[in-house]
Amino acid sequence: MVEQNIIDSYDKKIKKSSIKAKRKISNAIAYIVLILGSFLMIYPFVWMLSASFSTKQYVLQTVFLPIEWDFTNYSKIISALGSPYGPGYWRSLLNTVLYSTLPVVICSIVSAMAAFAFAKIKFKGRDVMFMVLLAALMIPFPAIMMQQTYLYSKLDWLTGPWAMIVPKFFGNMMIIFFIRQYLLGMPDSLIESARIDGANYFKVFISIVMPLAMPAVIAQGLLNFMGTWNDYLGPLLFVQLRDWYPLTVSLAKYNAGIHAQHQIVMAGSVLALVPILIIFGLFQKMIIESVMLAGVKE
Repeated sequence: MVEQNIIDSYDKKIKKSSIKAKRKISNAIAYIVLILGSFLMIYPFVWMLSASFSTKQYVLQTVFLPIEWDFTNYSKIISALGSPYGPGYWRSLLNTVLYSTLPVVICSIVSAMAAFAFAKIKFKGRDVMFMVLLAALMIPFPAIMMQQTYLYSKLDWLTGPWAMIVPKFFGNMMIIFFIRQYLLGMPDSLIESARIDGANYFKVFISIVMPLAMPAVIAQGLLNFMGTWNDYLGPLLFVQLRDWYPLTVSLAKYNAGIHAQHQIVMAGSVLALVPILIIFGLFQKMIIESVMLAGVKE
C-alpha cells in the first residue's frame, strides 16, 4: 500500500512537471509569434523615421539607422509641397485640420443622436431601418466612389472643400453602430423616469444620455478623426482644386513628381503621422475601453 502511494505520488509529480514544461513551451512559442508580429508592425515606422534622416545617396540602404545623416529633409518637404504639387505645406496642413475637426465633431454628435434613437426609442420599423443601414456598411467605398463623385460634381462641390465636409454632417453608420451597442447597456429606467417627469427625447439625450455615453462618443470621434486625417482616396477624388488639397494628397502628388526623393517623402510622412501618434498615445486607453464595452453589450 505504501509502495503504491509512493508510485502515485511520483506519477503526479511527473504529470505536473510535464504540464509545466508544455505550458512553458506554448508560452515561449506565443511570445516568439508576438515578437515577430510586433516587429513586422513596427519596423516600417522605424524605417520611415530612419529614412527621413538619411541622405539621398544612402536612403535605400537604410536598415535601422541612417548610414549618413541629413537633418534638412524636413525643411525641404515643407518648402517642396507648393506648386505644382499642392498649396504649400502649411495650407495643406490647415486643410487637413479643417476636414478632421469640426465635421468630425458634428458627425459624432449626430451619430450619437441616431444611436440613441435606435437603442432607446421604440418606433415602427426601427429594427428594419437599422439593419438596412447596417447592411450599407457592407458596400465597399470603391464600389460607390464614382457615383459619389458624379453626385458631388452635379452639386458643384468638387472645386471646394464641401465634399469633404458636408456629408459628415449626416453622421457615420459605423459610429452609430458602436454607440448604439454602448447605449444598450444603459438602464431604460433612467430614460423612463425622465420621460415621466416631462422631459422630451431631446432633453433626455442632452441631460442624461450624452453625459453617460461621452466616453464612447469621444473614442469613436477620435477614431473618425484619425481615419479622416489619414484619408487619401476620398480627397483625391472629391477635391479637384489644388488649393484645397490635404497633406495626404499633396504628399502623393509630390511623390509622383519627377523631382521626388524618397528621404524627403519619408520626412513628410513623419510630419503627417506625428499628430495621430500623439492623439492615439493620449487617448488609447479610452479608445480601447470603448471598443471593448461596445463589443460586449447586448
